[in-house]
Amino acid sequence: MFKRLKKYLFQKDTTIRFELDNWYKWYKEPLMFHNAVLLHLENEGYHVETIKVVEKVTSNTISILLIDGVQYELKIENALLLGPTQQVILKAVSV
Repeated sequence: MFKRLKKYLFQKDTTIRFELDNWYKWYKEPLMFHNAVLLHLENEGYHVETIKVVEKVTSNTISILLIDGVQYELKIENALLLGPTQQVILKAVSV
């Protein structure tokens, strides 16, 4: 399941974005989605630590991560026009 993550990753300013091939029920199982993102980032060579994962999703924010010493919020964006993809957005909270 985790091997089907797309292999491209690009950065723009303080934002990291990539898409997942598999569809995760992030709104029901935020921890499973969070773990898939962690695995992808570690495979890309980032040092990742989890600060907090939400138990009940009330917004599009799933967790707070520490990536290479910078704090990021893990958010989700559904790409409605591109079919069943999920775009992961990691926005820097503190630089």
